[in-house]
Amino acid sequence: MTAQPREDVAAMLRAGATYRAIREQLGVGHGVIRKTRTTYDIPTPRRLGPRGAELRAATERRYPKVVAMLRAEATTRQITAATGVSAPTLVRIRRILDIPVPARNMRTLRTIPEGLALYVEPYGDGHARWTGPYAGDQPQLCAGGRRHSARREAFRAHHDRPPVGTVQEDCDEPGCIAGAHLTDQTIRDEAQFNAVYHAIFGDTA
Repeated sequence: MTAQPREDVAAMLRAGATYRAIREQLGVGHGVIRKTRTTYDIPTPRRLGPRGAELRAATERRYPKVVAMLRAEATTRQITAATGVSAPTLVRIRRILDIPVPARNMRTLRTIPEGLALYVEPYGDGHARWTGPYAGDQPQLCAGGRRHSARREAFRAHHDRPPVGTVQEDCDEPGCIAGAHLTDQTIRDEAQFNAVYHAIFGDTA
């Protein structure tokens, strides 16, 4: 049987887990891990080099409470609430210290903002691409044990309100998920009204 990529494996790879840790926690073979890394285009973690031990020691000295909570398998939300350390910083600390995210808590641990921070990749002139999982051609965000529309959540995060109707990109980049480039029906209706008003009345003081 051909090895199939898995989302839980991808999440652990992105969190910096070793192949051994993934095999032990998820019970998958090397082929599944390799296929997942290739399918999701997850780069191989950079080695820390000869000063790796110094970096690990410095990280433990700087974030002793964070390190203790990570090793006790506290959730990202719990650690952030207790220490004020952001989710992206926690990911870096995990990678430096080779502390994987517990597979049993992978979806429960992640919040929507954390998922957006993990999978939204900015590029070009304010654009962003989705690097996470899809359902068909729609980007999907797994957080809090549920699936969410990544496009709708990116809109909500930027505009600070839920979208009305279909969310579409309003730029020349297909699939762009940058919040500033997303529109809903309300925004499109307002733009159409303004265009008609301007056509009739022109610029008014």
